[in-house]
Amino acid sequence: MAKRDGNSNGYKYKRSGGKKEEPGRVKKAGTPPPLPMIAYRQNYRAAVMMNLRSLLELIVVELVLIPRPKQVSLSGGTWPLPEAGTISLNFRDDAVRVAALRLRESLPGDRTKTWHIATLERPLNKAREIHLRLDASISHPQGYEIHIEEDGVTALAATPQGMFYAVATLIQIARQSGEKWARVKIRDEPAFERRGFYHDVSRGKVPKLSTILTLVDDLAALKINEFQLYIENVFAFQKHPDMYDDTDALSAEEILEIDSACRARFIDFVPSISSLGHFEKILQRPAYRALAEAGPDADPWSLCPTDPGAKVLLEEMYAEFLPNFSSPQANICCDESWDLGKGRSAALAEQIGVGRVYLQWVQFCDSLSRRHGKRIQMWGDIILNYPSLVPELPPDATVLEWGYEWDHPFDKDAALFASSGRKFYVCPGTSSWNSIAGRTENAFANMRAAAEAGVTHHAAGFLNTDWGDNGHQQMLSVSYLPMAFGAAVSWNPSDTADRQVITAASLHVFQADSAEFGRAVADLGDVHPHITRERIGNASLEYLLFREPWNETKSLALVKPAGLKSQLKRVEALREKIAAASLHRPDGKLIRDELVFSADTIGHVLERTQARLAKPAKETFEVQARFRRLSEQAGKLCRDFKRLWAARNRPSQGESTLAHFLTVRREYWFRMAKYKKSSRGKSAAQDFEV
Repeated sequence: MAKRDGNSNGYKYKRSGGKKEEPGRVKKAGTPPPLPMIAYRQNYRAAVMMNLRSLLELIVVELVLIPRPKQVSLSGGTWPLPEAGTISLNFRDDAVRVAALRLRESLPGDRTKTWHIATLERPLNKAREIHLRLDASISHPQGYEIHIEEDGVTALAATPQGMFYAVATLIQIARQSGEKWARVKIRDEPAFERRGFYHDVSRGKVPKLSTILTLVDDLAALKINEFQLYIENVFAFQKHPDMYDDTDALSAEEILEIDSACRARFIDFVPSISSLGHFEKILQRPAYRALAEAGPDADPWSLCPTDPGAKVLLEEMYAEFLPNFSSPQANICCDESWDLGKGRSAALAEQIGVGRVYLQWVQFCDSLSRRHGKRIQMWGDIILNYPSLVPELPPDATVLEWGYEWDHPFDKDAALFASSGRKFYVCPGTSSWNSIAGRTENAFANMRAAAEAGVTHHAAGFLNTDWGDNGHQQMLSVSYLPMAFGAAVSWNPSDTADRQVITAASLHVFQADSAEFGRAVADLGDVHPHITRERIGNASLEYLLFREPWNETKSLALVKPAGLKSQLKRVEALREKIAAASLHRPDGKLIRDELVFSADTIGHVLERTQARLAKPAKETFEVQARFRRLSEQAGKLCRDFKRLWAARNRPSQGESTLAHFLTVRREYWFRMAKYKKSSRGKSAAQDFEV
């Protein structure tokens, strides 16, 4: 299990006393009104004393943007969008030209045919142009300005990258403005130079190439400029084909295509590969077992740093993997090497200390990366145990300070790395893993804390992580809202108002008609606090209840029974809102189906938990009916899971995660059979077919 606080079964914490707000819980905003394309606020008291014209001048337009720009100045009035016009650039850049084409596609009506793209030093007809101009007066290389006036639109940036972000904002303005664009002046630049998203493709789902490319588009629209895929054994190493023979690995050609797509969107696609711990998928294979730190009587986990063969293997893997990336960086991981110094390297650890054994391995990985022209990134959890060694890390290494709970000590750890002079990122997470629909409040609080500490201690970047522990059961769209929140706070750390971010994500990420959709998604990710007696780390209770066998009670003992009925009703209402929504993006139906499936799974878990707590002493018609209903629900969940997995991912590992759904269904059948033999004449195997 990678990059986590707690353990795979959830780590329990007691609530703290005092007047402090409940850990990880953020105040709930009231239900927002349906999201208009532009929201208006009017001063009604003054309106009664003014004529219609002066009233219209008083209207204040509130643009819904994500990330929220640093400065937005509304001046009243509008620019009428012409039926025909030009998007003009005073420079040539392929990435910005493609962005301009997307801007044209976002204009209302049939303007894809009547608006044109051109290179012009200066506007020919300003009132009918959106002019994109490189201008040295913009100080930040990623910053930009947008001026929407009555006589036209101008965007200014110092670099093509800054202009790319200006166009991303213009697309959001176009999406909500219709035929009249509010007069506004926007000045914007990011708080963090590097704003990244890290996606696990190694512990269950290996996405299709199309899935990854769509994700890259979504990240670019949110002004994310770093992307990493977590690789253990899901790359097709030509020299080691037996390393990935149980998975549908990514090929070098696919990596090259992702890299090209990222470069075209000003995203640095950074290679990330396990290089010490989390090596068990490879070390469990007979050909590599001898390279493990653990002896033959223990489960393998980390490479043995004193084994020359381990160094040769890593050298060969780097030689095939790293050259496919244009990035000047490489993430060597080297996290959670729990068994280091406890097995075959114990003698060396006794001589120089475990910390220095670890440092020497990091330095070795750094030397390999330099052969391929790359500076290293590394997770910071192990070196934190040896703070005196931090200054000895390679001088241009970037340390990734990670933690995924609301109270992770980002401030303390960031201060240590900052004092060492080493570059570091703050790395919170989406809180989607080990859950069914995420942990919204924890994710938002975790990201806010990371951004605040990062700004205070001058972090070089913000990397939002999205893991796939225990088979990557959660749907990809569960990560979209926390992905958007991470993008918002890494660009503008003051953009932390939940309601505003959720509203903006509804419009621009999900492309829904109403903010109700985003609020429903957020609320679906916060069912678990209402049914648990104690705080649970690194997991949601409904997920643990789903995975827990019927007769076990560890997770069941944490349930607050009084919350089950009300939350079941709440989940049903949220499901209806999600199912009824229109999402105006190519994969909108798939997103809606994934989130409906997530709601169905939670609803099923809540009803299943009610049945487990009921403990009927004997068979009754009601008991049989309940088990039959649960079995039918579980059967539908199995079928839906198979369909949704196949829509975005390669086949490998899908059956392993599906097995958890089949196990749940099997439980109902056996409990019914315990009372009464089936009269349908079917075998158990037939009943389990999906």
